[in-house]
Amino acid sequence: MDLLELVRKRESCRNFTGEPVSDAALREIVEAGRLAPSACNSQPWKFYVVGSGGERMEKMRLASQIAGNNKFAAKASAFIVVFREKPNYSERVGQVLFGREFSAIDIGLAVENIVLAATERGIGSCILGMFTESAVKECIGLGKRDKRKVELVIALGVPATDKPRPKKRKEESEVAVYLK
Repeated sequence: MDLLELVRKRESCRNFTGEPVSDAALREIVEAGRLAPSACNSQPWKFYVVGSGGERMEKMRLASQIAGNNKFAAKASAFIVVFREKPNYSERVGQVLFGREFSAIDIGLAVENIVLAATERGIGSCILGMFTESAVKECIGLGKRDKRKVELVIALGVPATDKPRPKKRKEESEVAVYLK
């Protein structure tokens, strides 16, 4: 499928079957994230992958739900926990000089690659910004001494339906200005 078709097909899946996602598919999906561009080639990310059938799965399912949100995560069959690492010196200098948080943009690029790679393989994904951070860290084996922040958690699984919902997006005229 071409890129625009893939982008149209990708959605935040909130209805998984519970079927496992293969380790091979997870490796390919993470590889897409690893290859994402980043400012000054800093690559300020670290991915912790909790795969299907592991002892950590039930804990991740619970840690991904918070205050009644993300109940669908109970049927996810894999998770990718995304940390922002300290950017390299060049990127840090650029952040100071230009007042932009390049590493946050870099994380977004990597995560977009991940969810598109999942979609291409028929795997649903949902990017979670609300979760119990301390429980997520504990689940992946990081103690309280680890001061890094969990940026996002990506829930993955086989979608219960293969028909994407209609996208509700602003009209092109509201988001794009073409100049000559």
